[in-house]
Amino acid sequence: MPAMYQRNVCHNLAKYLRRVFLKNGKSKYEMFHHQSPWISSNRRYCHAIQRGVVYESVSSDVFTNLAFEDWVYNNLDLSTTNLLLLWRNDPCVVIGRHQNPWAECQLRQLWGSNVKLARRRSGGGTVYHDLGNLNCTFFTDRKRYNRKENLELITNALRSTWPGLDVTVSCRDDILLDNFFKVSGSSAKLGRQIAYHHCTLLHSVNTPELKSLLHSKKEGLTNRATQSVESAVKNLSDVEPSVRHSSLVDVIAEKFYSQYQPLYENKVYPVDPSSEVDWPGVLSSREELGSWNWVYGKTPQFSVQRSHTDVSVLVHVHHARILGVVIQALDGWIDTGLIQELTGHLAGTKFWPKDVAEITEAFLGAVIVDADTRQKLHLICKLLLETLS
Repeated sequence: MPAMYQRNVCHNLAKYLRRVFLKNGKSKYEMFHHQSPWISSNRRYCHAIQRGVVYESVSSDVFTNLAFEDWVYNNLDLSTTNLLLLWRNDPCVVIGRHQNPWAECQLRQLWGSNVKLARRRSGGGTVYHDLGNLNCTFFTDRKRYNRKENLELITNALRSTWPGLDVTVSCRDDILLDNFFKVSGSSAKLGRQIAYHHCTLLHSVNTPELKSLLHSKKEGLTNRATQSVESAVKNLSDVEPSVRHSSLVDVIAEKFYSQYQPLYENKVYPVDPSSEVDWPGVLSSREELGSWNWVYGKTPQFSVQRSHTDVSVLVHVHHARILGVVIQALDGWIDTGLIQELTGHLAGTKFWPKDVAEITEAFLGAVIVDADTRQKLHLICKLLLETLS
């Protein structure tokens, strides 16, 4: 689709969505304004016919797409409409709202790559995204939230188009291929009026990178956060080579419209989620979701330990800041006054390589000690830095 035409389609649809109505004195965004044709005139049996609309994001930026999810969740009235958002991202690792990135992924490897790290608003485990993964977000009224039904919609669409795909929904609400390989994981956010369920769908993802970046166990780490469950994964295209992003979008949208009467036309509408004109406030949400304070600073409390033959370093962390450091060694191994001075400088510092390195380097540069003590202090600082990844 030509870029100018695509922008016009996105903008025109957005203009339609921004029709404002007043309810209890507050502005709300409504999916459509002519309700009367869809609602029974008998108020005793008032029942809205459920309509459906499918969007596809034209962005592949994870923070922009997550911000657009937020915008829909916070602004649209979905009392009589089901919205399916289809989207994909450039390479990134996405952790759940209550997870610990130090426990979930290989941070030093991630920091040295072009892979982004994001924290979503919903719960659940850690996933890897790239352009070989399709994300599906089902937005509904809270009362109609049904995760199983959404997953069955996807598996039915897959089986009807590619009979060779043996896909089923597990008791954990994963989609399994051949009753073993995970091709989709789910999470959700449930509000008082609106709910959404989103899931991944691996069709041609970079599985070596996925496996190298994700892990759920780290030596010496004690964790209160939600932990991911490791699973064997496989791409749909490994079984059916004709599975592509575009074909998945088409068959899932078709199945969705067979279940919900189209709100407009039976088609997939491209949406530019980065348009501040169309979605007021979406860029501030994107800025928050991409910030250090959200991605790392929302990490629940944890502790991590590193040891050497003669000394052990234990760091307690909350919201990605050092609560305290405990250094254990044999009596007389080092002057405890030096240890107290070092740990005092570290308390309250960001649990971050640059910040910790600056403090340890400044301490080592200022302290006046003999060569043996300096060697021991260097070892302690080395262990401190090792706890960071």
